[in-house]
Amino acid sequence: MPAAVRRAKGTELPDAPLPSGEHPEAGLLQPVATAVRFLYRLALASLAIGAAGLLAGTEPGPLWGGSHLCAEARSTFGADTFTRIFQPHAGVGVTARPSYCTDHVDGAQRLYHFLGSFPSWLLVLGILFLLNRLIRGASREGVFTARAAKHLRVAGWWLLLGCLFAEAVEAAAREALLATLAREHTFTVGSWLGAWQTPYAGVLMALGILTFARIMRAGVAMREDLEGTV
Repeated sequence: MPAAVRRAKGTELPDAPLPSGEHPEAGLLQPVATAVRFLYRLALASLAIGAAGLLAGTEPGPLWGGSHLCAEARSTFGADTFTRIFQPHAGVGVTARPSYCTDHVDGAQRLYHFLGSFPSWLLVLGILFLLNRLIRGASREGVFTARAAKHLRVAGWWLLLGCLFAEAVEAAAREALLATLAREHTFTVGSWLGAWQTPYAGVLMALGILTFARIMRAGVAMREDLEGTV
């Protein structure tokens, strides 16, 4: 490869494999490789600490739920008494959103509270695992390979389906928990759909990853054709 090409727009690629066994293209994965590895290890450590606390019977943190939990209503209301407490400017109204809390948590409420946040956490852990696998493989074999494109495609599908599934489960769990705390609230399909919030950012990011995976796979195929021709 000409030196001018190897030096263009990035770190110079060495002529021989690195002593550590990494592929010469491993430098192209920085700085995201370091960030993903750190976050993945941090997530695994948090999971281990939470599991150990759960088995030991101690308070493992807000993810698992403790002896006190709250659920916030989706509807807001206004009251004249708020204007005396918060003192808004003239012509400005004040609204509030009630939060229902309890110190007597039963098993169902604890489960709803757990499902209200765990799917998103699992989604993040899964995408970190897939990206870490992608980075490890690309560091050994190179970035522009069919295997790297496949791993990237799997990560895109995981993010696309996972963000939709996580939002559906968490919305249902939040509504079910609120129904156990507020008498005027009942859990129905309508209330569940009303609590649903489309994860536009996750969907768009997943579509971008899938598109880039297709482009990468096409580029790998073109390179293999060129190498076969040469």
